[in-house]
Amino acid sequence: MIEKIIADGQPGAGAAALDIAIKVGLAHGGWCLESDAIDARFALTPLVDGTAALILEKAVDAADGSLYFTTGLKNTIAAEAIRKAAHRLGKPHFVVALPHGHISAFTASREIAEWVVEQRIKTLHVDGDGRSADFCAKVGGILEAAFFLAMMGTGISSPLASMIENERIPMPIVPPRTLDAALDHLERTLSLKDKTTIANMVASELVSLHFTLGDYINRHFGLYSGDSELLTDCQRRSGRWTLAPEDAVAVIVRFLWERFRENYRIRIIK
Repeated sequence: MIEKIIADGQPGAGAAALDIAIKVGLAHGGWCLESDAIDARFALTPLVDGTAALILEKAVDAADGSLYFTTGLKNTIAAEAIRKAAHRLGKPHFVVALPHGHISAFTASREIAEWVVEQRIKTLHVDGDGRSADFCAKVGGILEAAFFLAMMGTGISSPLASMIENERIPMPIVPPRTLDAALDHLERTLSLKDKTTIANMVASELVSLHFTLGDYINRHFGLYSGDSELLTDCQRRSGRWTLAPEDAVAVIVRFLWERFRENYRIRIIK
């Protein structure tokens, strides 16, 4: 779990990270040039004869890992400098490109949290190349959600798949006859972590559930029986009376996602 944030306090990702550290009560610190006008709340240590390169080197060395937010998919000079320093010092580093396009902010938070947990990072160095207010707001929201997810522990991305593969999600005693009954069963049996993960997906990511949750639905919900009442209800609720059994899974997943978004969505405040 993250215990401390290190950043240089410059406007952008570093300042956003320190703001979030203060907000959630994490220890924070870092180094800055003596001539820099840095928010006094950040409590950074000024270097009298320092350079930007020395500040970066000290931050990477003091942290267990470095997280870099970039405004594009290509490496910037600063991102490359952190990569080289991390490699030289034997420290892990992770790059997040913003904007994400079809990838949600929650997905970015989840990926960061997975990396933090896998690398056992307690002191995190944060930097980035964006300076706009929108960029800083995104960084702050993503980091806050990532801290929460990291506190939830390991297995953030894979519990649903592993539980289904090992048949640890109980099958219904009888196949559900209505869409609401199917949703009720899934809500009762899925873990909070799975429900939170599904709730915070964007619509374009739901297809990834068809190979895990969709397979479970196909095997246990009786959609392929000749007189499936569940299939008929899916047809009625979706308004697609020619809906085939294999397509009913997408309807169930979509309605489940909409239900979970009401109750399990992490609100990333910007």
